[in-house]
Amino acid sequence: MPNNNKNSTLAGYAFLASLLFIPSSIQAAGFDIWIYSLDYDDTSQQWSLGEAKAVTERDGYDNQPSFSPDSQNLLFTSDRIDAQNDIYQYRLTDGTLSQLTFTPKQSEYSPQAFTNGTDSYQLKYVVEQGVPHQSVWQQTSNSPRKRAINSYIPTGYFASDERLGTLIWARYAYSLYFEPKGETADERHFVVENVGRSIHAIPNDQAFSYLHKQLDGDRVIKRFSPQDNSHSLLITLASSASEDYAWSQNNWLLNIDSGYLRGWNSASKQQADWQILSPIPAPSEHYLNASRIAVSPDSKHLAVVWQRK
Repeated sequence: MPNNNKNSTLAGYAFLASLLFIPSSIQAAGFDIWIYSLDYDDTSQQWSLGEAKAVTERDGYDNQPSFSPDSQNLLFTSDRIDAQNDIYQYRLTDGTLSQLTFTPKQSEYSPQAFTNGTDSYQLKYVVEQGVPHQSVWQQTSNSPRKRAINSYIPTGYFASDERLGTLIWARYAYSLYFEPKGETADERHFVVENVGRSIHAIPNDQAFSYLHKQLDGDRVIKRFSPQDNSHSLLITLASSASEDYAWSQNNWLLNIDSGYLRGWNSASKQQADWQILSPIPAPSEHYLNASRIAVSPDSKHLAVVWQRK
């Protein structure tokens, strides 16, 4: 829903992009993805974390994991060919790795999969070096890709709800804009500024979540409803915690803080703060810390990105 009260402008984004662009091979290095088995007990309302398995284990950029709607595949960004980033798919059942995009002059980031009513799924991702510069595109199976949003706002990250539209994290602006389904987002669709990269469609809701960085240094996760343009506090992140978080389908928020997987049940009126779910140490001495995480729709797997030393 448009917001006309923000005296912000999108003019000059393309110019900023040309000034601030750094080759992907320099920006992106030294990340691996590991998958952990995950289980939730409905009776005790407790999570348990199983053994870790490497999806990638190499020098290079393997990052931005997300699961397919059927929980059978993990999608991620990887710089395996000529330092360009393409989208890859890792099949959980047999470890098969498939390349989904082949673009020697462009890079793709932030893959997300959505159901499309068939046996396959629709893939959305951010294209860098494209026209318009850095926007969201979509493709199904082997069909040619097409734009997934109408806006020309340079997009770093996004979250989509097929019923509502797309929440856009504007690159270089650290601000959110919302493009309602069938419309074109511009400066009238400004949502909020000082936002971190972790934005999500909230399961079982018609709203989004985002990490809001406060002037006093606090970081809080908030809920944004496009239907009434409202914002509400969900929970605060500790200063020691990773800025990345993920939702499970049963509406738990998961986050990694100081070597522990922590969780918050957003539906529980008794749980006001994060609780420790399990230790989650680095897989080996070759890693520094965890960053992005993703939970499979069936809540059976947790993907964690670990930064290499």
